[in-house]
Amino acid sequence: MTQPILNRPSSLTAHRVAPVESVDPDLELIDRWRDGDSQAFEALVRRHERRVFGLLLRMLGSREEAEDAAQDTFLNLHRHGHRFRREARFSTFLYRVAMNAALNRRRSLGRRRAHMDALVREQSGGSALPSVPRGPEDSAAGGEIRDRVQQELQGLPPALRAPVVLFDIEGLAYAEIAEVLQVAEGTVKSRIHRARKALKERLRDLVPDEGPAEEKEGVLA
Repeated sequence: MTQPILNRPSSLTAHRVAPVESVDPDLELIDRWRDGDSQAFEALVRRHERRVFGLLLRMLGSREEAEDAAQDTFLNLHRHGHRFRREARFSTFLYRVAMNAALNRRRSLGRRRAHMDALVREQSGGSALPSVPRGPEDSAAGGEIRDRVQQELQGLPPALRAPVVLFDIEGLAYAEIAEVLQVAEGTVKSRIHRARKALKERLRDLVPDEGPAEEKEGVLA
């Protein structure tokens, strides 16, 4: 289980290294898929769909949007999977595809909300437009604190949210995150530090004191 964000040490001196595996476990399925075996692609989807959905849920905060983005991810993978060149692990490549899907969907949501805001401003005392339920993802396991952390994650800029989700929740190493986000490893470390600092400030009313780690277990587990 990945250690919750609020329980992780703030120092970035403890460098996490990528898991040591001599062979990417997905390569056999990838070769079969490229040879025309559609069942191999379906097996890749089944193997990774849960983690991809979890990542997208953390990034988007909505189950419906995460489901749509997951569909986009695997559609894009099917269309552009030939771009995978094995310089990195397949799972890292897939995270990159998923992150692009999440950012594209956020841009789309932003445009839709801007249009809705414009319509609301144009109303002058007329009947209100129906509101879209928003807030923490109600299906996330856990209670009020977990929901609050998820909510505050959504308040972070995507550039800060993505690395902290990938590191603290998904358990990727700095080098893997740099590959996913296509930025320097030093940039990853800096953004994680800034994201943690911002989250700590946003959650100050929940955890005003550092206290024993065991008291905070399970916030994002």
